[in-house]
Amino acid sequence: MSMNICGVLVRARPERRAAVVRALEAMPGVEVHAATEDGRIVVTLERAGRAGVADTLSEMHNVEGVLTAALVYEHSETGNETEAEPCD
Repeated sequence: MSMNICGVLVRARPERRAAVVRALEAMPGVEVHAATEDGRIVVTLERAGRAGVADTLSEMHNVEGVLTAALVYEHSETGNETEAEPCD
């Protein structure tokens, strides 16, 4: 199984930013790196398998106050193989 490390840009309602950050930090494999006053939140997501990434992105979308959660970068490692995929 591959290990995926992803960069995600979350956009939240500014008045819900702090609650969204707390909810994201409580998710397994999610680390919040920055949050701006206008609701932009930069996170990394580390999960085994792409299904785990998709599940977590769906979970992020379901957090009250989240407007969008966009996958902007994905790095995948399988054993000795390494592949990086920019997300357009």
